[in-house]
Amino acid sequence: MRIKLEDINSLDLDLTFSCGQAFRWRKLENSWIGMIDDVLLKLQLENNYLNILSSKPIHKSRVKVFFRFDDRFDIIMKELNHNKEFKKISSSIKGLRLLRQDPWECLISYICSRNCKIMMINRMLCDLSKNLGKKVTWGNHTDYCFPSPEIISKAKLNELARCRFRFGKTQANEIREIAKIVCSKELDFDKVKNMSYPEAKVKLMSIGHGIGNKVADCVLLFSLDKLESFPVDVWIARALVDLYGQQFDSKLINKIKRKQFLTPKEYRLLSDFGRQHFGKYAGYAQEYMYHWKRLRDGAC
Repeated sequence: MRIKLEDINSLDLDLTFSCGQAFRWRKLENSWIGMIDDVLLKLQLENNYLNILSSKPIHKSRVKVFFRFDDRFDIIMKELNHNKEFKKISSSIKGLRLLRQDPWECLISYICSRNCKIMMINRMLCDLSKNLGKKVTWGNHTDYCFPSPEIISKAKLNELARCRFRFGKTQANEIREIAKIVCSKELDFDKVKNMSYPEAKVKLMSIGHGIGNKVADCVLLFSLDKLESFPVDVWIARALVDLYGQQFDSKLINKIKRKQFLTPKEYRLLSDFGRQHFGKYAGYAQEYMYHWKRLRDGAC
């Protein structure tokens, strides 16, 4: 199966899968391998086409949804490029797309991401999937479905602790409690998706159990269609200082340069700036800034 792209610059798999939004995809030579739902896929770009091999049939529309091919990528880039600072950084970055991930896996991914590097996040999520998820074997490739809320809610704490979470049994218990909340429908992702951005963020953060500003913003952006969401991590904070330092006071700038943790108030100030400055596509701007800053500092 293959999908014809808008143009050759509308998708770069390397940029899209290595920019810190999804953690369980892996590169093998010129292809990327990973799971969508319970299907193991091998993806490769060839000129204007995305070639897709899969462990079992998957509808083309499901892949299009995952890659947000319903977004008018050309219009989004044109609108963001009205900003002169963004235009400077986007000119050398082609085909970086946001993904529309499963909200449940996305939420647990960002619960695991707190104070962790990408490699450690990948290891925790792979451990969780291997220990509790369904095994999928296809030729020489093996992967695991991400375990459902129902499975995790019934798991013993020691089972979860084997996944080597950054914060041990405390984090394992957080994840199990969130799974119970999702099973009870107290957190209904479909309902959250239909809320406005402010309402949706309040709802996610009201759950507690490690869901703070950044986790909520990431889940809203990467799985619940809130393209105005503007998550802030250390890379985005530094990028904002580099590009828009004159907008912030010296105390905050020095704190960011010293790599100190932001208070919730400081986080909101930076995130609000991003949303106000870039508008309804602030999330796309955020991903481009993230890659630009990491590339500039030699981190990728």
